[in-house]
Amino acid sequence: MKISFLINNIYGIGGTNRTVINLAEALAVRHDVEIVSVFRRSTTTKFEISPRITVRALVDLRPGSTDRGAAGSDEPSEVVPRQEEFYAQYSRFTDGRIIRDLQKTDADVVVGTRPSLNLFVAAHTRDGALRVAQEHMTHLAIPPAVRAEMSRVYPRLDAVTTVTEADARSFLENTPIPGIPVVGIPNSVPQPAVPPSDCAHKVVVSAGRMHHIKRYDLLIRAFGMLAEEFPDWQLRIYGDGGEAGTLRTLVRELGLAGRALLMGGFSPIESEWAKGSIAAVTSSAESFGMTLVEAMRCGLPVVSTDCPVGPREILRDGEDGFLVPNGDAEAIAQGLRRLMADETLRRDMGAAALRNAARYDPAAVAARYVDLFEDAARRRAAAVRGYRAPAGPKEAATAQVTVPPVSLGAATVDVTADDAGWLRFAADGPGEGRQRWQFVLRHKPSDDDRRPDLPLRTVRRTLDNGGTRYTAALTPSALDELGDGRWQVTMRSPKSPAVHMKAGLRDTRALIDARARLMARPTIRSVGWNLPYAQPNGRLMLRTVLRQEHAECTSVEVTDTGISLAGVLCGERRVEPGALFVVSRRGRYERNLTVPVEILGRQGFRAEVPVRRIVDLRLARWEDWDWWLQPNPADRRKVRVCHLLEDFPDVKGAYAYPSVPLAGDEPSPYAVVHPARPVWVRPYCSASGAMAMNVVDR
Repeated sequence: MKISFLINNIYGIGGTNRTVINLAEALAVRHDVEIVSVFRRSTTTKFEISPRITVRALVDLRPGSTDRGAAGSDEPSEVVPRQEEFYAQYSRFTDGRIIRDLQKTDADVVVGTRPSLNLFVAAHTRDGALRVAQEHMTHLAIPPAVRAEMSRVYPRLDAVTTVTEADARSFLENTPIPGIPVVGIPNSVPQPAVPPSDCAHKVVVSAGRMHHIKRYDLLIRAFGMLAEEFPDWQLRIYGDGGEAGTLRTLVRELGLAGRALLMGGFSPIESEWAKGSIAAVTSSAESFGMTLVEAMRCGLPVVSTDCPVGPREILRDGEDGFLVPNGDAEAIAQGLRRLMADETLRRDMGAAALRNAARYDPAAVAARYVDLFEDAARRRAAAVRGYRAPAGPKEAATAQVTVPPVSLGAATVDVTADDAGWLRFAADGPGEGRQRWQFVLRHKPSDDDRRPDLPLRTVRRTLDNGGTRYTAALTPSALDELGDGRWQVTMRSPKSPAVHMKAGLRDTRALIDARARLMARPTIRSVGWNLPYAQPNGRLMLRTVLRQEHAECTSVEVTDTGISLAGVLCGERRVEPGALFVVSRRGRYERNLTVPVEILGRQGFRAEVPVRRIVDLRLARWEDWDWWLQPNPADRRKVRVCHLLEDFPDVKGAYAYPSVPLAGDEPSPYAVVHPARPVWVRPYCSASGAMAMNVVDR
């Protein structure tokens, strides 16, 4: 059977893209599958797609393409209703491309993936193919004018699927299509390639786009209600979007800097779910609830709002998580509290989540779609003389072998950190041939200090599919060669130039425990740290830290009147009586201020930042002051205070410290500004990991 999915833009991101790819890959095990993207705006897809699947586009909108500005592209679509969300993207030109493709398709089944495309599939797919509409939106979220057009055109379909049973009922009640089955089939989520969470780390995780419908404000407020009761817990929210700035302000207002972290976008997300012990979903509405299933497949219990329509079909309340009233921050806090306070309950519910989420495995969901297609074919054969049913599936014996990447550049590298300081790399590539590919770390200098490449001993194993699995390990002792810096993770062969590899999974959960141990019992030797991360372009990098002495910031407290910090000194020197915290103005007019530190244990320290004195000394409307520690008053050597030793790279973006306002009517003895305005002092972590603060007159 050949199955064709028609999608708006497979080259972008979004839940529909991800779920269509999951289903397509599962179906491709035993069927021929293609994904037809109406639009193409980039060279490569954001999500990895199996080479088994044919991907093609109908309209190429990349720079230089002749499709840009083609005749008819400025004329409105005659098929897509004006009220449809993506109406502005379609035109008479795109209508022609889509219709011609549907009329000549050789697919046995054509599946549309949103209302606008389903209208095309219903009206214009050739008669020899089955026509299926896949609805990812909650039915009543579809504008009434679009639903009216669906009522007119959908009778030509063979079946309609929704992602929940509740939405299937809503469809039948509000837009009945006589004779056309409407079936609820959930989205699928593959089994993660990382081990499940042990529910031991005191981390609450949430993930999704930063949009008001996700109600992250409720989650942050709920966590704030528990912050004092559970001082060693942390909230991590992953995602990008327009609400990020508003949420960052809320974190600052509630005094949750360093406790509630906005982590930005992260892909693949499985490794980050596995770092948590609780997942939180606080949306006001969910057409399905992909993040619930993703978290459950990683072994996390879920606290979710009982919003329409997905969560109540996914969660089994009291067994693998808790459903709480929609829009109620106190109820969210109560659900979180029950799990945060009881590790045994977390583990039991996490195990139940892992078991229950198996029903969303792509193979199980794909089997339901195959049954749907076969039922539709039988109905068509009974009703239409001469209709020829699709061929059966491929032989299972050959179907289970995966297809290797077509090139090493298409492969991804997975990295796992362990608690002994090792990093283990693994990549599945094409057939080895005579290439002898090898992992090589290539220095990315910040100046002219270029260091030699570091080849890693690479083990090669031929896979059943004809591809090659490459593995290598980076030992803690390798830091002596790498030193402090950033390294590209490449693969190189004697016959080919180096390929900067794409980042796959980065399982760095062991670094959470490693940091906790180091902060509790600081080393008296040099400090080493290996952190794999992905660049914005998706390429894999390694940040290495090797320092004879290192002052790691463990907390920053900001009040209405001042700033204090605490940290730990690692290395041979101790924090001696009389040790000093030093703030140093950056730039041409250097100036140092010192205050004594409070010694905490053998290597810990705490200090009050001399905010008022710094403001009095300012010479410009914007200044940056760097933080240092002088461990011994008799030894003038200073150690930069940093925040580096984490399991994630963007400390600067995650920690949203608030500002301290100081009245502008207290004149500085060095600079007088008219008119007088408040001066704001805000601590921050720089991109390099060094702690500092800016002083701004605004």
